Amino acid sequence: MDLKKAVILVNFLLLITPAQASYAGDKPLQTILHDEHRGAIDFTLGDSRYSGELEFNESYRVNFSVEPPAGSSIKFAKAYIYWVWSKKGLEGIYPEFNASLGHSATVVPLQKGQMYTDTKGFVSRYDFFSGAHAYDLSEEISGAGNYSISLVNTAKDGSTFCLQGIGLLLVYENSDLPVIEYWINEGCDMLYAIHGIDPKMATTTVYFEGDINLENVADASLITVSPSGGYTSGAEARNKLFFNQKTSSIPIIGDIIQLLFGGGKSWKNVYQTDETLQVALDKRPVLAYLEPRGNFASVQDNGDYLLVTNALLVIEFKETDALKKRTG
Repeated sequence: MDLKKAVILVNFLLLITPAQASYAGDKPLQTILHDEHRGAIDFTLGDSRYSGELEFNESYRVNFSVEPPAGSSIKFAKAYIYWVWSKKGLEGIYPEFNASLGHSATVVPLQKGQMYTDTKGFVSRYDFFSGAHAYDLSEEISGAGNYSISLVNTAKDGSTFCLQGIGLLLVYENSDLPVIEYWINEGCDMLYAIHGIDPKMATTTVYFEGDINLENVADASLITVSPSGGYTSGAEARNKLFFNQKTSSIPIIGDIIQLLFGGGKSWKNVYQTDETLQVALDKRPVLAYLEPRGNFASVQDNGDYLLVTNALLVIEFKETDALKKRTG
């Protein structure tokens, strides 16, 4: 094979590799922001509800009430639009829509955001696309007030999709609040232990890289978001969340080791949704299981079917005037 043909082949392989998808944990979330300052973090779903199938020119809207802590400014704002069952007939396709932000009788069109998607990954009926669109709204949301995010299906070819909800992430900055360090991870990983995919395979892991001085930590919280999580019922543990604990540990022995020596923790059925709200938002304290480095969280499916789209680790320090010096 000559060099020209080899280059063409390599480029072709590079193009097709990202398209691989499956019910396994093969699309881990990535850290898009890691920062440290005095402030607070809020993640809300507003008045999100399941849309049902959106036809051409049909719209969807979610309202948010933004109330920053007294004296706070908004340092970072991001919206996440969660969608499923994007299709044209029996073919899975990407959704087409226009999104906008409304506030005080002003409507601002949202520019093209980052799209994360996943599918079951094998040829069959109903291999429809699911995913999330992420929009940086730091320039558009600058203070308290009532905001709304709306979208309209613009596909004239008959394709449709469903909206599960919209999330709004707000990072506040305030010199009177404690110092916080946080990791914001986003993406879309579809998990389903079925068709030869066992729970161990239907697991996605999120990493929070960096060193932490545990002696100076006052609190720590893990926030995760799972569209469709918990909607299926009927088993003892349809989904699990792990923090700094390997998912392959033997249940009883693993619990004994954790009690005797500390370490990570796991929780069963943490994601619960229903016909009205199909996005599960979970926030839980994890200070007791925090490590000085190499912290991670895993989400595992056991016949539930769910998406994992957001994972945040937020640490609050004891001393408000002890910002760490980081380079790079």
